[in-house]
Amino acid sequence: MRRHVIIAIILFIGVAAFFLLKQQSSQKQVKPEPPKAYWFILHRKSNKEEFFSGVPGDKAQSKLVREFLVKAGIPKERPTPLPALVGREYWLLIKKEESFENAETAPYFLTLNVPVGIDAPFGPEPYRECTDPQTGEAVQCNWQVPGAFGLHGVASDEARLAQENPGSSGCIRHKDTDITYLYQTLEPEKDEIRYYIEDN
Repeated sequence: MRRHVIIAIILFIGVAAFFLLKQQSSQKQVKPEPPKAYWFILHRKSNKEEFFSGVPGDKAQSKLVREFLVKAGIPKERPTPLPALVGREYWLLIKKEESFENAETAPYFLTLNVPVGIDAPFGPEPYRECTDPQTGEAVQCNWQVPGAFGLHGVASDEARLAQENPGSSGCIRHKDTDITYLYQTLEPEKDEIRYYIEDN
């Protein structure tokens, strides 16, 4: 009788140890998923903006949510700044606000963390992507208009998105319906939202 009890205990311990080891093994094999977030790529020359949900910067692990036709800054005069030219990989979208009263940016403005100043050139410095019209040499860009860089609407004037329009003073113009969608979808005060820019 005593022998049967000992055998049963040994069997019980063996089975318990087997299941415990199996559970630990399966836990080791499961890799945690990378954090998911909203993120963007702006294609400056083609004025296309891609809006993704997934692993920031990784198209293979992300889903294209929407694509927007936009109008970026004026090339070689007042361009939308490239993060790489100031030693960064991307900008961050850091704030959103209503701008119904502003005829330039209505109905909404979403701010990027591009460095700005209160005096000319009103943007990153040094930033030598612009061209001197007389010499053709690369010079510091001067955006001429003080204020933040960001994504905004066109106050119902979609001619400002047309191909023949030269562009903005560094911001990224959107159709009013598109900027409204982004304003309602994004929470930049809570989430990290990366904004990559490619010069294509």
